[in-house]
Amino acid sequence: MKKLFICLFSILLLLTWISLGGNRKSLIKKLDPKYKEWLNLVHYIITPTEKKIFFKLTNNRERDTFVNLFWNLRDPTKGTPQNEFKEEHIKRFQYANRYFKYGSPLPGWKTDRGKIYIILGPPVSRNEITHQNGLTPVEIWEYFGGPEKGLPTAFRMVFYKPHAAGDYRQYIPAVDGPYSLLRSEIGKIEPNNYYQIYTKIKELEPAVAEIALTLVPGESIGNYSPSLRGPILISKINEFPKRKINANYARNFLKYKGIVETSVTTNYIDIKSDVYTFKDPILDLNFIHFAILPERISADYSPEQNKYYFNFNLMVILKKGEDVIHQYEKKFPFYYTKTELDQNISYGVIITDYFPIIEGKYKLVIILQNDINKELSYFEKKINIEPEKSSLPNVFGPIVSYQINHVERMAYSAFNIMGNNVKIDPRRTFGLKDAVYSLFCVNKGSYNQPFRVELEVESLDESRPYFKKYLLEFPEGKKFWCFSKYLKDLKYANYTLKAIVKDEKGIILGVKSKDFQVSPLSYVPHPPLASKILKNEDRFLFFLTTATQYQEIKEFLKAETYYEKAFQLKNNSAVLIKNYVSFLLSQKKYDKMLEIIENLKGEENDNFYYYSFKGKALYYKQDYHAAVNTLLEANKIYDSDFSVLNALGLALLRLGNEEEAVKALSASLKINEQQKDISRILEKIENKKNEKKNEKRK
Repeated sequence: MKKLFICLFSILLLLTWISLGGNRKSLIKKLDPKYKEWLNLVHYIITPTEKKIFFKLTNNRERDTFVNLFWNLRDPTKGTPQNEFKEEHIKRFQYANRYFKYGSPLPGWKTDRGKIYIILGPPVSRNEITHQNGLTPVEIWEYFGGPEKGLPTAFRMVFYKPHAAGDYRQYIPAVDGPYSLLRSEIGKIEPNNYYQIYTKIKELEPAVAEIALTLVPGESIGNYSPSLRGPILISKINEFPKRKINANYARNFLKYKGIVETSVTTNYIDIKSDVYTFKDPILDLNFIHFAILPERISADYSPEQNKYYFNFNLMVILKKGEDVIHQYEKKFPFYYTKTELDQNISYGVIITDYFPIIEGKYKLVIILQNDINKELSYFEKKINIEPEKSSLPNVFGPIVSYQINHVERMAYSAFNIMGNNVKIDPRRTFGLKDAVYSLFCVNKGSYNQPFRVELEVESLDESRPYFKKYLLEFPEGKKFWCFSKYLKDLKYANYTLKAIVKDEKGIILGVKSKDFQVSPLSYVPHPPLASKILKNEDRFLFFLTTATQYQEIKEFLKAETYYEKAFQLKNNSAVLIKNYVSFLLSQKKYDKMLEIIENLKGEENDNFYYYSFKGKALYYKQDYHAAVNTLLEANKIYDSDFSVLNALGLALLRLGNEEEAVKALSASLKINEQQKDISRILEKIENKKNEKKNEKRK
């Protein structure tokens, strides 16, 4: 067994060395000296993921931001100017370099003693045994650990000088063996005669005898054979500074550094999140509802308003493969008095939002930034909106909530589902005396056979069994219905909640589930929710969003359908009209373009868009006189739009006004030099002029 442990330990070290070596050396050579020094400084505390991502960064600005994130993640008192962890680590590193370099060709931080000192800090006690002629020089460092650290309550780190020369090496009983601690008795005692070795060491120095067999005080040792816990303990110590580090911040930093300004990304905050998909049968649209809870919030004080404040910037990105099909941003500002801050925000704030989504498989990316203390959070989740099976009932949800209010829907907001205002907590944790509710919806579609709806609550803990089934009735004559249910008699346990639709024979037609837990506490505080409200008259924006999503995935017929639905709801929205006519231009539907754009006529702030889009439509309809007059009006308002200048120049060419055409096209080329087609047209005109000049000379 001892040989097996030694072999496995050696293989582990070898594989680690191989995996971290290779290409890394060439990457390190290319780094500026300050980053090489930083990698040395954090050598024992950086996770493999963090190191891998650091080497993928392409410039010093990104590296500086990453270094700030690295230290801030480990800061025990975030939001204060002082980072105690960083200061202590640098102090240990400097101590190791100063006091452990003697007798070693390596810098102090690379020695065995330096490594342990950097990871664990100064020992509780330190016993140096260098005077005993029969033993090699030994140092015994004592430490306190504990289960919360993943270490024994007490343990020792031991270092010795092999053959009484050179630098101190770490001593591991099962790897080095007690025989290596002897000096004068080498050759007189067999290396595997542990009893004789132990007896001799005890005779020479009792303090060394115990550590010769084990690093954990009080461990029972049979047959005087070295303990096998040593390699495991050393492995735990090596992982100790990394065990609670969530490297997601590093992965997300690499993914989104092109989206978020890296100069303001210096403090990564973990978040709890929850995502649901629900259909709105009235709008006939699928919606994503999400809730995110940052693990902490930094606030600042405004003397002008005599209030504390923080500002969240929410960015939502929906990607299909590598293509972004939908993206938006929203701001959530908060202002509180000191009392309000203590009462309302002591448990955090939950940011909620929702938006329509079309069928397909996507990746949802949510980025939340707090302006205060440059805090940043990321979240991503795969989303699959399956085509609705009209022949079978569809289940949406279930949501687990601590409160559901029935309200008359006068506006739209997140988790306001068919007249049910659902209070959501993404932690999904409740107290024993908390009210726990569930909400889910069933869309019957065209299914015309009898079916039944069930809600099952089951404990996931074998030691705390619980199962309850609720039979629910789907109202006759309805095609869509939402069920809310109070879940009774829940005990301390982890649960799964299932919303199920079955046919008469008990065959499952549709099922959705969600896990939650009830804690042993009587009550669990739930943070307040923040959500943006959309007025009923602005619901056209849902159809506009749907249209642009279909446009991005090149389903143009569906895109046009939803543009038209949005337009029928509100035909005077400048945002909608601009998007719609731009889409119609791409589809070469110029008559429809001219019809829609008239709704912008007379709007002072949008005169440029009115004349530019109308002029382009007239140009493509070959009404060149009207196009020129209209585009000239657009150019009077803003003379630096190269697309307007191009359409104007080409229309003038068609009318034979070559001189004015050249002026318009040349102006366009000055604005955008990358227009090869325009360059060729101007070159062709110039060549024709030169040919005519040559003919006149002849």
